[in-house]
Amino acid sequence: MKPCNANQGRGIEIFSDLEELTSFVNSRPPLTCCVVQKYIERPLLYKGRKFDIRVWALFTSRNEVFMYRHGYLRTSSDDYSLSNGNNYVHLTNNCL
Repeated sequence: MKPCNANQGRGIEIFSDLEELTSFVNSRPPLTCCVVQKYIERPLLYKGRKFDIRVWALFTSRNEVFMYRHGYLRTSSDDYSLSNGNNYVHLTNNCL
């Protein structure tokens, strides 16, 4: 779960069961905006690390799509393993 109004990995919480998540969400102030998603336990890896790909695109009102030719790949700071105690193995934010 991550807050909608934060960046650079701030406020991200990882839960191992639904009761924990529900309890945490219920403890938050009403109308708190957040994103909750299922964690991918077996992600694609690049050289043993989680990654994401950033590309820029422009979508026009005439349903045209223009993509910038050059994107980039961001990797996590350590090799990925669910047993790795370093929580940054889950994040690909280069600002961390």
